[in-house]
Amino acid sequence: MAATPQSDTKRKHRLTKLGFHFLFVGAFAMFGGAWRSSNLLLILAALVFGALLMQWRWSRKSAESVSIRRRFPREAFAGQPFRVRYRFTNLSRLLAVWTLRVEDEIESLDGTAKSVAISGVGRLSPQQTLISYCDCLFTKRGRYRFGPIALMTTFPFSLFSSRQYSEQTNELHVFPSLLKLRNRWQTRLASRSGGESTTARQSGSVEGDFFGLREWQTGDSRKWIHWRTTARLGEPAVRQFEQQRRFDTCIVVDAFCTDEEPNDELELSISLAATFLTHLSSSPSNRMVLAFAGTESGAVIGGGSTAGKRRMLEMLSELAHSPQPDLQSAIQQATQIVGRGQDLLVISPRSLEQALAEVDDLQRCLAPWMRTGSFRWINVSSREVEQWVVSARKESSRSSNNKTTASSQNPSEHNRGQIQETVEPASSPSEPLHAETANTGSSDPAASDPIHAAVSDSTIKATTQSAGESGETFSETGENRQP
Repeated sequence: MAATPQSDTKRKHRLTKLGFHFLFVGAFAMFGGAWRSSNLLLILAALVFGALLMQWRWSRKSAESVSIRRRFPREAFAGQPFRVRYRFTNLSRLLAVWTLRVEDEIESLDGTAKSVAISGVGRLSPQQTLISYCDCLFTKRGRYRFGPIALMTTFPFSLFSSRQYSEQTNELHVFPSLLKLRNRWQTRLASRSGGESTTARQSGSVEGDFFGLREWQTGDSRKWIHWRTTARLGEPAVRQFEQQRRFDTCIVVDAFCTDEEPNDELELSISLAATFLTHLSSSPSNRMVLAFAGTESGAVIGGGSTAGKRRMLEMLSELAHSPQPDLQSAIQQATQIVGRGQDLLVISPRSLEQALAEVDDLQRCLAPWMRTGSFRWINVSSREVEQWVVSARKESSRSSNNKTTASSQNPSEHNRGQIQETVEPASSPSEPLHAETANTGSSDPAASDPIHAAVSDSTIKATTQSAGESGETFSETGENRQP
């Protein structure tokens, strides 16, 4: 996110509750001094109004002299915390800025979730740049909009609250949650009835990649002998090789659901597909194709590249369910991209028998893969999924019952008190959950304002830390890096 331009900002300067008290005291002293001809009351009124004027000028100048940039991580998965960084730059050459607070609105594009991420810095010297961060945790996949950003300060007397709003927004894809696969899942994925799968082909040389050394065994080839180690040990030692498998698979996600809201079985299907794609895309030799059937059908090829994996995960994050998904169209689009040489893996919340009974000509569409034995159907509604995933049902039920929490901390301030806040949920199409915010190290009285959040399946945590304390650098073209 680029620096906030002046044309895209809105500013609001308002009296706080303490400021209204000061204004009342000043007005009372001024009218009382004029009525009673009391110089002391007039002097008191001048001091009060002078403090109000100084507060207004200082807080206004502080808010106007700071620019903010937002930085997203490369990947964000549901159920896993990720970090959003904010870079504060003081453009003033003389004025130091204190107790800056940032409120970044977060809202899902479908309008079912809304909350606020909070961060800030304690002190920003003239022309200094500091980085704070917000640790976010979402338990629901989807596409979220961050912004607008509100920058606020009440320094020095907390009589005025100066806010600067940036209208710029950014969107972030929260990918489906990842599951824990069993140890031999790759062997199971490569195996089929009648022999080895066509997708598990050896890559590299005949022997494979060098793995290590071991002692001689009967049947080992002489060309594998490592002569230097043999001379040192006095007995034959041979080299070990690891043969890498290359998977060439088309994964089809059947987003079948008759309910209005996606159920646990559907989310488990999407999460299992995202887990397979994430693991298999880590090897550049694998070729992966994702086909999906929901309210819309489509296919995208990923390969072993990071960009390809991101395209597939973005598709899964926005996949909408349907009571009649068009599986045939999804498979046909996948075959148009790579042909029928790949193995076909279908992940669905229903059984194969149910799908064949409900979808016409599905048997004919799957016949080429079923004849060669390169076809597999995983029904996540049955106990078959336990052969692939560890405690899949427990994790799915736990994620659906998670509550929303929000917290903000500043490790750089150790002498400040801790303020606990309870967030009142606003109206939401789904059932809202309560959230709690913990603010540490903020002398800003506005930090105790309630944060309104209507997030049914979203958790947000915020922690602030300056760049000098974290030792991190802010990169415009990539991730934040450690020096």
